[in-house]
Amino acid sequence: MINYGGPRLALLARLWESVQWDGGVRKTETDPWDYLRRKLESTADPLRAFKRELFDGACRALIDDLTKPMLPPGSLERHREAFDALLTLSDYADLSFYLDPGSDPATRLSQVRSVLRNVRLVTLFDLESLPAERRGPAWNKRVDEMSRRLGLEPLERIIRTRTASDFRRTLIARRMRVRLKEYITVAHGAGHLRDEITPFMLSRIEAAIAASLRLFIFWR
Repeated sequence: MINYGGPRLALLARLWESVQWDGGVRKTETDPWDYLRRKLESTADPLRAFKRELFDGACRALIDDLTKPMLPPGSLERHREAFDALLTLSDYADLSFYLDPGSDPATRLSQVRSVLRNVRLVTLFDLESLPAERRGPAWNKRVDEMSRRLGLEPLERIIRTRTASDFRRTLIARRMRVRLKEYITVAHGAGHLRDEITPFMLSRIEAAIAASLRLFIFWR
């Protein structure tokens, strides 16, 4: 069941704030470049809390299915998809090994519980704090794909090759806001965000934030 408050609501609020630059924001903020960076960085705590919430819910659903006399049709595939978006590659591989439909149910349940107890949840902020060569090819590929999807590559070329100026930073911040808003929001009147964030969607939002934050390392 989706929690319509708590960490999910906090994460959505930070994301929505990050793509705003209206009159209300400009009453207290003067630098759109710095504002966008700070708001994206402020997603760290609510993102970690919401990812934990999704993980705990996915664990409960998996254990619940594994304790049933008969596995619901297609349940293992659905659980694999959910955990694929929540776990690191190594933890996901360990868990998938025991989600074999032909394995002994009691052994499978015991091993899955053991794997889940030892999982270390990481977010984009954990990964991005590592040296580039240690982030892992799967994560870097996801961020690079998201950068292309958001159309951030031309902005990165400008940032890499041009001298920083307030005017240039303002223009790039505006383009980033537009592209992020198109990806993470749905136009409902005043612009309410999605009511639901699935594990799959969360993994893409993480990549979108990471791809955006990588642009700021050149112009601090």
